[in-house]
Amino acid sequence: MNYCIKNANKQDLKNMCNLWNEVVKEEYFLKPFTTTDYENYLLSNPDFSFDSTFVIYDNQTLIAFAIGYLRKRFIDNPEVAGIINTIMVKKEYRKQGIGSMLLSHLENYFKQQGRKKVAAAYFLPSCYPWYIPNTKNHDHPCAPGIRINSNEYFYYLHRGYEPYNYCDAFHLDLENYELSSDIKNILENAKKDNITIELYDPNKHYGLDEFYRKLNIYDFEKVIKENLALEKPYPFLVVAKDNKVVGWTGAMWNEESGRGHFDGIAILEEVRGRGLGKALFANLAYYNKMNGAKFMTFYTGLNNHARYIYMGAGFKIIMSYVSMNKTFK
Repeated sequence: MNYCIKNANKQDLKNMCNLWNEVVKEEYFLKPFTTTDYENYLLSNPDFSFDSTFVIYDNQTLIAFAIGYLRKRFIDNPEVAGIINTIMVKKEYRKQGIGSMLLSHLENYFKQQGRKKVAAAYFLPSCYPWYIPNTKNHDHPCAPGIRINSNEYFYYLHRGYEPYNYCDAFHLDLENYELSSDIKNILENAKKDNITIELYDPNKHYGLDEFYRKLNIYDFEKVIKENLALEKPYPFLVVAKDNKVVGWTGAMWNEESGRGHFDGIAILEEVRGRGLGKALFANLAYYNKMNGAKFMTFYTGLNNHARYIYMGAGFKIIMSYVSMNKTFK
């Protein structure tokens, strides 16, 4: 049976959402959406375009769709890959080549736009939330790539896509979380050198600007500034030596699901080697628990040595992801 691919329009979004919800229930992994939330996830992102969004119908029934995008800030750079966001096929229409037809259509679109390669990388521009397996609906707000050894992974692998940029997702149930004796010892020893871990107080602590300049990590500087620019900034922890900031956690708050928010942690080199990173992260988790968080989740790169801090605090790796790409011949 021949099916016709066409560009989607706004009227297709409800059907796309319904098909999304139908497919994600099969594995209980990605979270379902309301139609309104799904539309907002797509249309609120400046990189989303109906030009690279395609649908296939069987009479009046949507049986498949695909979303790709070009990042507008790199629109004139052919070296930046076109991104595959999603390919969804209704269960009873699989194994007929429909998904491959949509993939080829997306690849041809990117070639026509002058791209030299394509990537099945992040689930962006719309970052799709997912459930942590074997939990009571613990979730994470963004699936950062293709799940290793999933159907999607092998789908792309068999079509010439190569893995790169691995990362792991971490999870901890905070219900019984307590500071260990090891952490308490680190804190006591640090106090002997006037080093403390405590909530940031602008009337007490100083040197935050110098801290992120020394750190030289743009993303951390960005989230620090954005939080402090709020009318009521979220609390965050600092490592302070004689009240000067030498370490930091991101802003702390609880999401609706009970997830304790986590931006990251950082310690300046001048105070490393004392276990302060480990203690800072443990205090972050404990603060979240004591302020109502039920769990924490986040992901980090495979080569990020902070992963050993996270595992030392009791976090478990519960999912591994990878980005995949293919260079056009």
